[in-house]
Parts: sequence; structure tokens; C-alpha cells
Amino acid sequence: MMSNHLVGFQTSISTTTNHPSLFPFTSLSSSPSPNSTFLSFKSLKPPISNFKISCSNPGTAQLQEEEQEAEIAEGYTMTTFVDKLIDVFLTQKPEPNHWMRYLIFREDWNRYRDRFYSRCKLRADRENDFALKHNLITLATQVKKVDDEMERHAELLKQVEDSPMDINAIVTKRRKDFTGEFFRYLAVVQESHDSLEDRDAVARLGARCLSAVSAYDNTLETMDTLDTAQAKFDDILNSPP
Repeated sequence: MMSNHLVGFQTSISTTTNHPSLFPFTSLSSSPSPNSTFLSFKSLKPPISNFKISCSNPGTAQLQEEEQEAEIAEGYTMTTFVDKLIDVFLTQKPEPNHWMRYLIFREDWNRYRDRFYSRCKLRADRENDFALKHNLITLATQVKKVDDEMERHAELLKQVEDSPMDINAIVTKRRKDFTGEFFRYLAVVQESHDSLEDRDAVARLGARCLSAVSAYDNTLETMDTLDTAQAKFDDILNSPP
């Protein structure tokens, strides 16, 4: 029988049209409000900077680099963008399930990942408030954990997408990776798509994975039952008359 914690994901992988907030200060609207201060991973490009470190003091060099950073969007440099993200993760969206909805855009997140972690460390090193210093260090650690988990889930999803006819074989080989966290990841992937067609495709793929996992678990349960029955029968045969 399929684990109870997986059954619940049959309802979370759906065709809902409610698009989540994909980034703490993001607007994915094709025609954002002119008063919006939001940015999107999709609209940002890596900063262009010709700055060269020529100072002996790393802290001074960092400050000078920050001052000379090019804007990656109106009013935002890479550093101010990442700082905003850090602040949002610390205060407005402090739970790992919130971060998943932003880190789901792997290609975009990869552009800012290193700067995010380095800024957490730098700000923690500069911070005199012990509580805030601790929060920054903890944030980097916890986001890294979510980040690594999502990388593993993304790799498994790619394998399933590349070989949809081999899902049963993939489940047999990698059953331990088809966890509740993986199906929660699938639900977030589904929510991240704009088109109903793409959402339906993810929903169908998720349903097939659930079916394969259920069939695999049921087979194991049947085999365990047969082994138990065989053991009892052997005990009867081997018992003295």
C-alpha cells in the first residue's frame, strides 16, 4: 500500500489556476504596473562591472565593488537585489516552503546563488547584533539545505521527463527518492507554470509517478505476505509430529 503521506499529494497536484507569488518582489505580469517596485528573475541579467580589486583591505574592496556595481534592473544592483531577497526571506517569507517557490526557477536562481550565500556571510561578519548575526548564518544554512534538496528533486524529475515510458523501472531503481518531499516539489513545479497545458502535463506526470510508486509498494507488500505465509508453512512442515 502506498504511504499515507504520498496519498495526500494526489490532491495537491491539480489543475488549479491560482498562480503563486513567484518571487518576493516579483511581478510576472506581461504589463506590470508602472508604480511596481517588483523585480523578476526572468527580467534580470548578470551585472556588468569593470571594477578591479586594487585594495589590500578585503572589506574596503567589497564596499568599493558594491558602489561601482552596474544596475541589473531599475534601481537595483546585484547586491541590493540579493540583499532585498535576504531581508524578505528573514522577515516576510521565513519558512522553507516559501523559499521553494522562488528557488524553483533553477536557471534564474543559479545566477544569484553564490552572491546570496556570500552576502549572508558578509552581512553576518559585519553585524554587531548577535541575534541578527545568528539569523543570517542560519538562513544561509537552511536555504542551502532546501537548495540541495531541490537540486536532487530536479535531477529525478528530469530523468522521469526524459524517459516517461520507463517510470516503473525508475521507481524500482530509485524508490527511496520518490518521497513526500519530491511530490511536494512537483506540486510547486506545477504552480510555477503559466499555461494550463504545462500544468496539466506536470499533473499527469505526477499522477503516473504516484501510480508507479503505489504499484511498487503493493508488490512489495504482497511479497512480504507470501514470504510470511511460506515461513509459517515451513514451520508446520518442519515441526515434530
